[in-house]
Amino acid sequence: MAAPHGMYKLNVDDALDVNNQMMGIGGVVRNSYGQVIAAISSPLKGNLTVKEIEAKAISYCLSWLKHINCPIHLLESDALIVSQNVNNPQHHYGRFHDLINDIIYQMSSFSGISISYVHRSANSAAHGLVRYALRVDTDIVWRAVCPSPIEAVIVNELVH
Repeated sequence: MAAPHGMYKLNVDDALDVNNQMMGIGGVVRNSYGQVIAAISSPLKGNLTVKEIEAKAISYCLSWLKHINCPIHLLESDALIVSQNVNNPQHHYGRFHDLINDIIYQMSSFSGISISYVHRSANSAAHGLVRYALRVDTDIVWRAVCPSPIEAVIVNELVH
């Protein structure tokens, strides 16, 4: 689903390759016409829990977008536990909650931003970038161009 008129939407996903101790992060920003504004595929070394890598992916993408001065209004992820914890923060300690607090801090840089959970099927573009991230050695960034690893997904979404 496209962002409302005049707004930008970020979809984020993550993956964990336990055997190679690699994590993949993917994020795609689109405008209200569904066109790609910016996208990133990022491989990271390490081995976090599933909910930690989900939170890390969101924090990482928000930090990147702040760095490139790209506004976003909506953030969608298929990480239900992360979305719930950001929307209703708990006062707990630990790595996961530190990441939740970082997301909340990062979100404060974007005026009026909201985070919501979407079903994995609504997060296909970000998921394609994650799969690509696990096959590369460094961050790959696209600006104002559709990333080739997800071109078919984007075109399909624009047609439907």
